Amino acid sequence: MMRILMLNAVTRRERKDATSFVFDTVNRLGGWIDDVQMYSNLMNTIRLTLSAGAYPALVAALREGGIAVDEPGTDLVGNDPAAERMATLQLTFIHDEPDMRREVPAVPG
Repeated sequence: MMRILMLNAVTRRERKDATSFVFDTVNRLGGWIDDVQMYSNLMNTIRLTLSAGAYPALVAALREGGIAVDEPGTDLVGNDPAAERMATLQLTFIHDEPDMRREVPAVPG
């Protein structure tokens, strides 16, 4: 079993647009999104699954789309390019906006 690939990226693209671009790119490459954690308007952590052979294309597509992905420190493809491989993509947004605030409803207790 292959280890989870951890990718780090930064972008100046608008948060929702960049997130949609990542989702669409993963889908186009035959993968799927397993989970998303959103941390205010500062960062998203996206857990995804793709065939191992599709990761070089994912990194290239994200870079072409204005999302700077750090060079992963491990072999992207591994021994079997057709094998499914999980990854996390930590996507940090660079912007001048204030932190996003959400109202938390009062819960009687």
